[in-house]
Amino acid sequence: MKKRWAAFAAAILIGISCLGCTPARQDPETLLAPETAGEIFQAYEEEIRGIEAACGTEIRDYTEQTREILARAAMDSYGTDSFARLSQLVTDLTAAAWNQDGEGESGDPPAYTAAKPFGPLKGASFWEVPPGVSLSGNLSGLVEISPGELVGDLEISEAVSVEIPLERADGPADGTHLSNGKKATHRIFTGVLWGVILAGPGESEYRVACPLGAGSVHLAQIASPTYVERAGSRDVAVCESFLEFKRALSSHPDWFL
Repeated sequence: MKKRWAAFAAAILIGISCLGCTPARQDPETLLAPETAGEIFQAYEEEIRGIEAACGTEIRDYTEQTREILARAAMDSYGTDSFARLSQLVTDLTAAAWNQDGEGESGDPPAYTAAKPFGPLKGASFWEVPPGVSLSGNLSGLVEISPGELVGDLEISEAVSVEIPLERADGPADGTHLSNGKKATHRIFTGVLWGVILAGPGESEYRVACPLGAGSVHLAQIASPTYVERAGSRDVAVCESFLEFKRALSSHPDWFL
């Protein structure tokens, strides 16, 4: 069982009129022309049918609700054989939606292409809770990427941010141990910003599209070195210090999922 807490949709914090996963569009109910969405759905028919069965809903149009259902399905499949296809499904839909208003009859290539498929882009540590301690109330954490910040070797041109709320954060019980036998000194609550990185339309312009946030919980021994259990398994990651863990989580969130 993946140790995740409530995950919420993101808001792109940019000073332009197009927010969310696509540029401005005429129909507020759909994010992509039905014909285009249908072609992409058909290419991933097996994946779509599996998600429909799991969610108990039909996927016919690409709407805000559909977008989140598909993205969450991809996130939940991270670390499995299904992730690559589900990630590419979300990526194809996202790029198509960004391009649909810009495609003309001239046959010019689309303005936006996928530079990095849907996946974890940046992480942050919010709370480190020791044994016997409980936090409650408004525990919202923020993961943000600033203009000019690098994700891998890609320089992001516009800011993006996701807020990940949590109502309660409990420390581990006394005597709790990690899977490697180390005594747990804290339970760490983290958040990850997921999305697609699109290139274009200008040279060296990279934007985060379809941003979503998800939280995770990790048992840890905060010391030198620091030991942190990954969220998707009981495997333990080792960092030289807690500061090094925070740096690694920021740039390589996949290491801790």
